[in-house]
Amino acid sequence: MNLMKQVLTLLAALCFSILTNAKEVARIPFESHNGNIILTVKLNEFPRPLKLLFDTGADGMAVGQGLADSIGLKIARTQKTSVVGGSIDISVSTGNTVHLGSFDFKNQSIAIFKELHKEGTDGIIGNTLARHYIVKVDYDRKELLLYNFGDFEEKGGTAIPFTIPAGLFIIPGTLSITVDQSSPGNFVFDTGAAYGLICFRPFVKQHKLLVSGFKAERHGSTTSMGINTPTFSGKAAYFSFSNMPPVKNMSVTLMAGGGQNENWNPGFDGSIGVELISNYNFTINMQKKEIYLKPVKGNRD
Repeated sequence: MNLMKQVLTLLAALCFSILTNAKEVARIPFESHNGNIILTVKLNEFPRPLKLLFDTGADGMAVGQGLADSIGLKIARTQKTSVVGGSIDISVSTGNTVHLGSFDFKNQSIAIFKELHKEGTDGIIGNTLARHYIVKVDYDRKELLLYNFGDFEEKGGTAIPFTIPAGLFIIPGTLSITVDQSSPGNFVFDTGAAYGLICFRPFVKQHKLLVSGFKAERHGSTTSMGINTPTFSGKAAYFSFSNMPPVKNMSVTLMAGGGQNENWNPGFDGSIGVELISNYNFTINMQKKEIYLKPVKGNRD
C-alpha cells in the first residue's frame, strides 16, 4: 500500500511538472533613466497614463495623496508602515486594477502617502509583480516580461539565492571599507534605490563604518516618503554578494545619525541599488527563491 502511494505521488509530481511549464503572459516595454525601470500603466478607469517606478525595495504599490484624490481611490484602512529612516502613517486603497498594456493586474492594494516624491514618476509599483509571476527585466531590449510560475529555465547568468522574511528580497553580502576590514550583512535587492549600495544607520553604527578608514567624498541626504536622513558617500575597497565576483572600488552611501533613524531597526542592513543592479539583465524567480544575473550587452539607458 505504501509503495502504491509512493508511485502515485511520483506520477502526480511528474504530471504536475509537465503541465506547469512557465508561460509568458506579458511583455511590457519600459523607460530607463540612470537604470531606473519606469513602467507606463493605467489605473482603474483613470484616463491619464501613469509613470510608475518598478521598485523591488517596496512590497506594494504607492501614490501620493493628490494623485489618489484625482483618481478617486477609496480608502479601506489606515496603518503604520516602515520607510527608510523611520515609520509613518498611511492610508490603503484595495481592489484596484493596474493595466499594463493588454495585461490586467487585478485586485491590488495601493498605499497612499501624504508625500511621495519619485522624480519623473507618479508613484511606485513594488515587488508584488514578482510575488505573483516570474519577472524578467531585459535592459538591452527595455522590456519587462512576466511568466506564470512553473518550470522555468534561465540560460546563462549567475543564480543568486535570496530569502524573503518580511516581503522583501534579501541577499547576504560583505562590505569592505578598507582591504583589511570586512562587514557581513543582509541587503535588499532594491531597484528603487538610486545608489550602488546604501548602508542603514544600525549597520553603520555596529561596524563603525564612518570611522574605520572611510573617506567621504560628499555629504548629502536621502529622502523616503517625507523622512530626510543625512548621508555620507564615497568609495569602499570592495563589495561582494553571494557567489558574484567582488565589485572593487565600490560606490557606497552610509547613513549618518539624526532624527528617527537612531531608533529605526528595519531588520536588514541596507540596499543594493539600481546603480549596481542595472549592470545586469535579471530574472526574479520567487518559486525557486533565486535571482539570475546576466551582464547587459549594451547601454543600459
